[in-house]
Amino acid sequence: MALIDATYQDHGNLRGQDSIGAERYLLLKDRAPMTGRGVPFFSGREAEISAFREMANGLSLGDGANATIVVEGPPGAGKSALMCQFMEEMRSLPPTETGRRRWLPVPLSAESAESPSHIADAIDKAIVTCLAGELLAVEGAAPPPGEAATLVERLGEYWGRLDAMGAKAKAREFFDRGGSVLGFSLGASREGPPTTMAEASERRSNAWQPWQIVLMIDEAQGIAPGKPHGGKGTLSALHQGLVKSPVSFCAFGLPGTLLALADVNVSRLVDGRTMRLGGLDAAAARQTVNRCFNAFGVEGGGPWREAILKRAANWPQHLAVYLNAAISQIREASPDRMDARRADITAAMHLGDRSRAKYYRQRVARIRRRHGGFEKLARELVPSLRERGGRLPYSDLFDLVEEVGQRTSTLSGANATQFIQDAEHSGFLALNADEASYSMPIPSFAGHLLSEPLPE
Repeated sequence: MALIDATYQDHGNLRGQDSIGAERYLLLKDRAPMTGRGVPFFSGREAEISAFREMANGLSLGDGANATIVVEGPPGAGKSALMCQFMEEMRSLPPTETGRRRWLPVPLSAESAESPSHIADAIDKAIVTCLAGELLAVEGAAPPPGEAATLVERLGEYWGRLDAMGAKAKAREFFDRGGSVLGFSLGASREGPPTTMAEASERRSNAWQPWQIVLMIDEAQGIAPGKPHGGKGTLSALHQGLVKSPVSFCAFGLPGTLLALADVNVSRLVDGRTMRLGGLDAAAARQTVNRCFNAFGVEGGGPWREAILKRAANWPQHLAVYLNAAISQIREASPDRMDARRADITAAMHLGDRSRAKYYRQRVARIRRRHGGFEKLARELVPSLRERGGRLPYSDLFDLVEEVGQRTSTLSGANATQFIQDAEHSGFLALNADEASYSMPIPSFAGHLLSEPLPE
């Protein structure tokens, strides 16, 4: 059987997703995904992508068991980037061994992940968008991102020309599957509207059969039972194969996502498929900078690489901020040949510093709304955490939070448990892989709280 190699290694080579123009990259700031592609200059995460490939191989063989991946991480750890990369992986996978199904990633928000109707609508839209994009590619037009209804309208205009171009079979596939699923009346329909819920469900299931569907749930910590028109256990039912069509999912969220999934009866979460993201290793961080500079043809970038790496401290969000600032300054000073020697490296780093500081302020402000003393208590904790090696068992951390909270009068209205949860969601603290101790995962967060100078 032709299974894919599940051992992913990142060799640092440029890929198609890195082909993004400098102007577009700068406009998108620190979030620069390309439509239908992975995030530019994505690096590392070899264990996570290998786990995804293992899951894909199991699904390809028709084994739906344990077909779930859950990724937790603090803000800025690169969860959304990894989700984009999983979607990119799916687009390159061959059809499954069982059923010859094509892979279909379906982005989904946590708000709708517990509603069967919302899940079904998202799947329908993804199918239509995929088929419509293929048809427009035949016509030589680039499909606008995520605008399924617009794509369908444009396809109606192309109907006659597509037939004339010999694309009749593909056009019929779209109108029979995509068009009928969403209820569009374009093209000749051999069936009238469904008259019963059972008939509607059967049609939808038939339309899904050619696809290996994987829901990609972002901000999944927000999943909770009791959503409108939803029911506790929807995702669990999908996961356990209790629906006719092959649907599985990957969830990405803040710390606490595993518990949130348990609250909605998702129980088959196994080692190797539940992962916690932190910073990149040094090699992957360097690859990120090299990919960016190589993609834009930056000359004389050696000192810039080192400055970016020192300030970013291997943290994905910081790498994105400082790279964007660097390319902005280099392009402004040398638009003709991207010569970094003509640009002011100090100005670029200060530009990144301002963006990073704003990022931290926003994170702290969100928590402050729930717990007014969060910032002061976190600041007071930093020296004690550093003295203890930045790593504490939960019981010791709890006692320390209570002691500092009482001494500084910052725990009024919130207890130590709530503070630790808020600290995880802000990225100030993280549960380590041993699940028995906590540490400060973002190296510069503590420095920001203490207003420490940045490394030059």
